[in-house]
Amino acid sequence: MIRIPRWLVAILGLLFGLLHAGLGFASLNSYKDPALAITSILIYILAIVASMVFYRGPDLPMPQAIFNLAVAALVPLLTNYNLDPKTADMYSTWYVVGIATLMATTAVRQQKFIAWLGTAILVTQVISWAGFSAGIQMGLIGALMLVFSGHTISVGLRNAYRDTMAFTKLALDTQTEKVVNAAASEERRARLDSALRGALPMLNIIKSSHGKLSEDQKQEARLLEASLRDEIRGRGLMTNSIRDEVKGARLRGVEVVLLDEGGLDQLTQNHRNEILVQVAEAIAGVKEGRITLRAPADEAWRVTLVATRAGVAKPDLWLKF
Repeated sequence: MIRIPRWLVAILGLLFGLLHAGLGFASLNSYKDPALAITSILIYILAIVASMVFYRGPDLPMPQAIFNLAVAALVPLLTNYNLDPKTADMYSTWYVVGIATLMATTAVRQQKFIAWLGTAILVTQVISWAGFSAGIQMGLIGALMLVFSGHTISVGLRNAYRDTMAFTKLALDTQTEKVVNAAASEERRARLDSALRGALPMLNIIKSSHGKLSEDQKQEARLLEASLRDEIRGRGLMTNSIRDEVKGARLRGVEVVLLDEGGLDQLTQNHRNEILVQVAEAIAGVKEGRITLRAPADEAWRVTLVATRAGVAKPDLWLKF
């Protein structure tokens, strides 16, 4: 794809706009009052230079657009007052295509309504001054086509800008998702490494005793196996307080199942901690039965905690955070 520098487009457009001012200077002897003609030309030059050069970004500031509209009304009025329509030619009526160029620039820079309003004022003044046929000969058709082209370019630029922003957002979201997934994977790996390092002493005991463990050692091994499972399946649910309360519940004989399905992924760390503190307090209050702790995805709540007992139909606890 070939990209044209913005400064080059601005320079080419400015040269085209200044060409009409040059035609006006070349026709000074056609005007009744050359000083008034020069004033009109200088006002036009100020507007066209400011519109093409002075502002960054695609949009023309509203004050400049209003100034351009005033120029579109004032320059034809001053020039027509200074000319005889019977002797006027395309050079002395330079402002017709000149103001159209200014309005086209205004349209390209996303001020389309003001551009067409200024064009309507231009057409009205020319026809009321010289008549329809003379206005056509002075370049009104070309002026209208110029503004229409500016309008079309404006729409194309706006669509291209919108598509570019959408693509940029998609690329940023994709990159962010990759970073988040990489961070989550690294976090899980770190948790598993930590859990495995904690399991090494028990594994060494199992190896050295050839699997012949005391009842206390068997209990510790069962707790260790459950904690390893928690680290794999619990993911974002795992905090130090949750680990402590889950271990305490298991020592009380409570069966505990943890499952993180992604319900906490979009929360801030502070919000997540607030929820998990309440979860830990709820686990501490369960004395028997089974606890199922989940972080479901695509639900109105982030975490659910259900505490049940065998033979009891109604849950002892059913909390949603």
